[in-house]
Amino acid sequence: MNASVIITLAALTAALATAAPRTKVIKLSVTNPSAAARPAEDIVVSVATLKRIAPDFSAGSVIVTTSSAATLDQDARTIETTELPSQADDMDGDGKYDEIAFQIDLAPHQTRIVTIAYGEMAGMLRLRSHYPKRTGARFATRYEGPGWESEETAWRIYFDKRNAIDLYGKRRPGLYLELFASPEYVYHMEGPFGRDIYGIGKALGVGGIGALVDGKAEPVADVADRKWRVVSAGPVRSILEFEYKQWKIAGRTVDLTSRIIQWAGEHGFDHRITITNSDGLKLVTGLPYKSTVEDLKTSIAQIHAVATWGPQVVLGGNKAQTVDVPDENLGVAVLLPQDQAGDISKDDANRLIFVRPHDGSAHWYSAAMWDQEGTESLIVNASAPDEREQDGTIRPNVLRPTRERFLAYLSDIGGRMAQPAKVEILSRSAKPQSAPPDTLTPVKRTYTEAIALMRQAAGRTAAQFEPLVRQSAPGTVEKTVGQGFFTDGSNNGDWKPGRGYFWTGAFWAGELWQLFGVTHDSKYKDWAELWTSRIMGMQAKQNHDTGFLNFYSSVLGYQATKDAKYHAEGLRAAARLKDLYNPLTNLVSSWGVNGDDTIIDTMMNLQIWWWAAHETGDAQWLDLGHKHALKSAQWLVRNDGSVAQSVHYNPGDNRQTFTSSNIVFDFPNHAAPGEMVFTHTHQGLSADSAWSRGQAWAVYGFAEAYRATRDPALLATAEKTAAFALDRLPEDGVPWYDFSDEGVFFRNRDSSAAAILAGGLFRLSELENDSTRASSYRHDGERIVQSLIDRYLTSSGALLHGCGTRPADGMLVYGDYYLMESLVWLSQH
Repeated sequence: MNASVIITLAALTAALATAAPRTKVIKLSVTNPSAAARPAEDIVVSVATLKRIAPDFSAGSVIVTTSSAATLDQDARTIETTELPSQADDMDGDGKYDEIAFQIDLAPHQTRIVTIAYGEMAGMLRLRSHYPKRTGARFATRYEGPGWESEETAWRIYFDKRNAIDLYGKRRPGLYLELFASPEYVYHMEGPFGRDIYGIGKALGVGGIGALVDGKAEPVADVADRKWRVVSAGPVRSILEFEYKQWKIAGRTVDLTSRIIQWAGEHGFDHRITITNSDGLKLVTGLPYKSTVEDLKTSIAQIHAVATWGPQVVLGGNKAQTVDVPDENLGVAVLLPQDQAGDISKDDANRLIFVRPHDGSAHWYSAAMWDQEGTESLIVNASAPDEREQDGTIRPNVLRPTRERFLAYLSDIGGRMAQPAKVEILSRSAKPQSAPPDTLTPVKRTYTEAIALMRQAAGRTAAQFEPLVRQSAPGTVEKTVGQGFFTDGSNNGDWKPGRGYFWTGAFWAGELWQLFGVTHDSKYKDWAELWTSRIMGMQAKQNHDTGFLNFYSSVLGYQATKDAKYHAEGLRAAARLKDLYNPLTNLVSSWGVNGDDTIIDTMMNLQIWWWAAHETGDAQWLDLGHKHALKSAQWLVRNDGSVAQSVHYNPGDNRQTFTSSNIVFDFPNHAAPGEMVFTHTHQGLSADSAWSRGQAWAVYGFAEAYRATRDPALLATAEKTAAFALDRLPEDGVPWYDFSDEGVFFRNRDSSAAAILAGGLFRLSELENDSTRASSYRHDGERIVQSLIDRYLTSSGALLHGCGTRPADGMLVYGDYYLMESLVWLSQH
């Protein structure tokens, strides 16, 4: 190798090693300090705090996840996480996010590890789920000021000299402020969604702010300037801010800012104020005084409250009413922390509680619960009018609010106010999600040592499964019938016996053929022939996987022994694959004759055609494979080099029902015969993600297609798919099960994808005319293999952390095969 190539390779290695990850994570712990369960605990994390440990932190596209893990050690062993709806809020209006908000369920005294993932905006937004909107905030002249709501209750403030907070009750859960603001809707009238149910008269309303002057609560009326703004209106919480400049009250002038925070799922809202020049001012909040309702006595540690329950719901009508409905009950309350609360009092219009700000700030919680909530609940399974019969809509019987439920709600809210959840930042810096803990301490091995370990494992496996496979005679084993085959196993090194040869049965035979070629030990040949014999003769019952099943068993067997029966078996498989070829689409249907689905895996099955063309000189095999490869490059490889797993098309009959493996579903098809209908994934994260094993199939498959056809377009496709994969490999060279996920939702590495990718890179290194690029491919393949044998291969010869379908994590027979294949290739080159 000349000096310039050495320098180039060194630069490539350095670039790969120091490439910035696309996704980083910060770990928090959230602890419930109380003995009570806390569903949907409200959590706020300061962006400034996160930026102190991660200066590049970007809040606008974060994904918040959690699991049952209580410690970082448990979290490191977590495979699957749960996404928590979250939002980022710009609290001060400067165009930068200040807080991240989310809700989390906590059992008594439970600690849960929370992961905040951030990174490249486009990638994160592609990953993040769409969170249903569960809160709202808006201004409407129809209801005389700003309003806010959860799915349970809605509120408004009369944004004038009254400055009082009023209440809407909801018979059907949902967000209805937009409806209430619409021109022809009368929100005083009875209806399925809700209405104005409370009469506040001249009171401050529910949790409004005022000052006691001469024994009377005065609202924020005489002000020089009154402003409002919606800080946020998101899926987790809505925030409204009111600014009152130069409020003249009790012979002084004060500035007051009032902030309303409405969290999803709650029957009330948090009211926070900051005030200047308030010393000696008797600030108050409270409830409208109604002599006919019960004054509830609450006993909540460290919380002072005023609360009522009873018939205080006004009669509905086409305008505001003052007559209470006798058979409907409503609970309303205001809760203050003990250190911010004064005496409870009243005037002619209000039940009052004094507010004692600390350093100019105070907060309280206002709540309401109507006993008619849920009486119009409707579950809609099908919204179209012609689909509403039978189970298209369901009206459930709901547990309606009672006095006791209202008291329990106040006790819960009061407990949360008195003992907030404890949030602790555990990360010292932001990092990519870690690889499995048992891979973090590598053991340096040579290729020869790795082959020796895998030989030992193969001997144990053969001893375990040989008696089983001999119980099924040749010709009786099918995809799901028969014993002696296996696909996956646990991370403790035990293979799980399967039923039939599935699509994977030949990889074990292929590994045995590889070992025979390396060692010339006849026992490997005997075992390989035994398992190969159970796959032979079954092509008519196979789908596109006849390529996998017969190439890695019979074709490798023929190459090792020159036995004519294996040669004939390989050609029968090539003919079976031809049965599945559709000349209208130029694709092999993956699952059956005249099918509508082709997956990227089929690029590997073309090897049976490349071999058949070489053996027979018959150009039809080369032509068929060439056409399939070109159409796969067109339909399955995206512009950025990422690969879709599956494409569905109109095979010529304009069908409206499609089959994906064994799943049948309806899909509207307007494509012309032979044209694409949609792409999707069987095993990746989503239809627009990059499943890593599929990406590896593409690199390997298109490289072999170029070897066979010498079509530069296929080499370019192989290079493009390889570039995408290499650009996104984690530090240890072993991909996540999906390149798009990066451990955000599923923390599965896929050692099988790494082994396949390495094989594809070695093939590119042989085929590239550019020596620098060829050396780079070989170097990257070697780096991946070295990581596999140093980190993922155990001392007993088990290759761990393969992921067939998330969240499975363990050994995979094809991972073993392709690692062995690469080790043999390296030993020969």
